[in-house]
Amino acid sequence: MKSHPYWWEHAPRETTKPVSPPEKVDIAIVGAGFSGLSAALVLARAGLKVVVFEAGQLGEGASSRNGGMVGPSFHKLGIAGLTAKYGKEKTNEILRESVGFTDFLEDFLRVEKINADFTRKGRFLGALKPAHFDRMEKQFEALRETCGVSGKVIPHADQASETGSSKFFGGVVYDKDGGLHPAKFHNGLISNVRAAGVTILAHLLVDDITRNTTGFQLTTALGKTNATRVAVCTNGYTGPQFPELRRRILPLRSAIIATEELPSELILKLMPKARMYGDSRRIVAYYRPSPDGKRILFGGRATGIVDNPIKNARQLRQSMTDIFPELKFNATSHVWSGLVAYTFDHAPHLGLHDGLYFAMGYCGSGVARSTYFGQKLGYKMLDQEEKGHTAFDDIPFQTKALYSGNPWFMPMVLNWHRMADRFGL
Repeated sequence: MKSHPYWWEHAPRETTKPVSPPEKVDIAIVGAGFSGLSAALVLARAGLKVVVFEAGQLGEGASSRNGGMVGPSFHKLGIAGLTAKYGKEKTNEILRESVGFTDFLEDFLRVEKINADFTRKGRFLGALKPAHFDRMEKQFEALRETCGVSGKVIPHADQASETGSSKFFGGVVYDKDGGLHPAKFHNGLISNVRAAGVTILAHLLVDDITRNTTGFQLTTALGKTNATRVAVCTNGYTGPQFPELRRRILPLRSAIIATEELPSELILKLMPKARMYGDSRRIVAYYRPSPDGKRILFGGRATGIVDNPIKNARQLRQSMTDIFPELKFNATSHVWSGLVAYTFDHAPHLGLHDGLYFAMGYCGSGVARSTYFGQKLGYKMLDQEEKGHTAFDDIPFQTKALYSGNPWFMPMVLNWHRMADRFGL
């Protein structure tokens, strides 16, 4: 069993050595994931000199480790929670913008001519309890009324057309959702960013950042860079050199397994429409066929903050075979994990904090909206506020007293949710 992402088999990571950074640039971006790269693309094409710093291998973080599932990324609080927190008008604005994330990404891939195996076959969410089905149906109808989301409710009697699992009591299909190959997307984005003139420096950690008379000075092991403006796009990998941003995110580890190649008739039985899939449990699970249709990829929360491939594989296999018992005797070929960033208000954030631009906190749904937020951030850094405007602009980026970026309490929280799932709460 391999302990690197299945995606890397078809889109390998670059093996580069660190080199000295430029002495002076207009823009420095920390983090070479989807957000940082899409921001760099906007800024470089506006004629600015841009450098992107990446602490590790290019794409080593969440950008090439995720499940490659693309959707509106609706707010985790739901319509009722959003309305209670922000009011009806702001809620509608957030939802209407969110429903367009997949369209944005599809257009982005087409314009940038990036082949990332993108398809839009929809997403099926299964209800694990009859009460879950009722709640999912009401949520879907509310979303359809509020922001025109497209899809359909699948009653229990008809679910065999959507899934080979007998575990569910019906579900909902969101038919505009899609999937892609995240490592191919990242590789294509890297290529376009370089073609725009951006310097991308891998394996070069920014150790410190300080203000100076012209903006900021970034310190690395191989030299210093002066930049007029700086963007931090490190999401779940935000380090202690950015303490005010770090204390506003909760890094959680998500893990994925890939099965061995499966018979085509088995894939067709379990996932008859080759959609993206999920269900109603509290501890999120997400699953899909591989882009070539030969494997099933199954993801969810890891066993802890530190990577533990053996335990992660065991936990995810148990969860997968609970949904699809037919996979009990099929081997696992890959297991891997990475960090995602949650926030205290369950919302992503972008903007300016203490002089630093930032975009982060995608709460496990970052493929489309991290790219979207990165582009918006680029326009903000160009002072093009009309193009950079988003419904998320004026949402305060909250933290909690005494929290410094170490989510020591999250294993207890996740264990409680796992127990609640076990008892169907």
